[in-house]
Amino acid sequence: MPLTDPGSYVGVMDEIAAHWEDVNTELGGAPATDLKIAGGMTRALFITLRNDVAGKLTEEQDLENARQVSATDRDQKKDTVKDQLGQFRSMVRAVLPKSKYAGALPIVPQFSAAESKFLAPLDDAASVWARINLDATIPGFTPPLVIGPLTQAQYLANITALRTAFTALATAENDQRIGLRERDVLLDDARERMVQYRAAVEAVLGPNHPLTQSLPVITPAPGSTPDPVVLSAVWNPATAHADLSWPESPNPALLEFEIRRCQGATWNDAIAEVIGNIPAGAGSPVLIPPITFSTTSGLDSSGDVATFKVFVRLTTGNVAGSNAVTITRP
Repeated sequence: MPLTDPGSYVGVMDEIAAHWEDVNTELGGAPATDLKIAGGMTRALFITLRNDVAGKLTEEQDLENARQVSATDRDQKKDTVKDQLGQFRSMVRAVLPKSKYAGALPIVPQFSAAESKFLAPLDDAASVWARINLDATIPGFTPPLVIGPLTQAQYLANITALRTAFTALATAENDQRIGLRERDVLLDDARERMVQYRAAVEAVLGPNHPLTQSLPVITPAPGSTPDPVVLSAVWNPATAHADLSWPESPNPALLEFEIRRCQGATWNDAIAEVIGNIPAGAGSPVLIPPITFSTTSGLDSSGDVATFKVFVRLTTGNVAGSNAVTITRP
């Protein structure tokens, strides 16, 4: 199978390594006769590169897991402090409805608000709460103001914890960006080495040799790109899942549909994650019903945003991606 996405590199490199072993045997089976490519790269060094690529892909998944954990932690803390701000507003209106503080209450922020806009009203409420606790002049009220077990100091500590969670997520996202750049450098090197290997085999053995004719494919055959499907997606409140749907592909060489996701509202092929595969034949070739796929990937909490595409993959290795659809979890 040719190279189609980052996850395909290890498999193609394994094919090259196995083929390289056969070529070395054909050339004499001794270190002195083994095939080498640019810079004196041997099969053993190529396998080391393959292992580096595999390790970087695993690390990339670890970095994505770390980002998801940090995002979930931040979102849980946002939920907590946002709810507490709502409780504070209600308590002030109930206990101090005619005081000067009732008119100073900040508005509860939208969950999806940017960090600074989300934190500003929380800080505002903490400041108002502190002033209430210091005010002994309110008729019929004895400070401090307490909401059940929640004190102003605990509320302030929760805001601090949320700030830490925002920072942790920013760090995880930065680590992921750096990891992706490092991955791409490795993938570029790996692809160049595979191209060099194919050229070297043909040069040494000739174009008609069986080992030349059986060289692993690196790029899909030209002129065989399938038609993309049109993707639709909606948030299903009954199941708390994003429901994706698209028509069946009529291409006779269809292997599978591959569903990929990017976190956020922007599609980026470099960081897209495969979240599911549906094999050919999932839909009726007569009725051509929509193919469906339900997921919560990237949509764990309220306000989370994820963008999806569906890729048509053929047995020839050719791939075509659908339109991108963005879903926001309410």
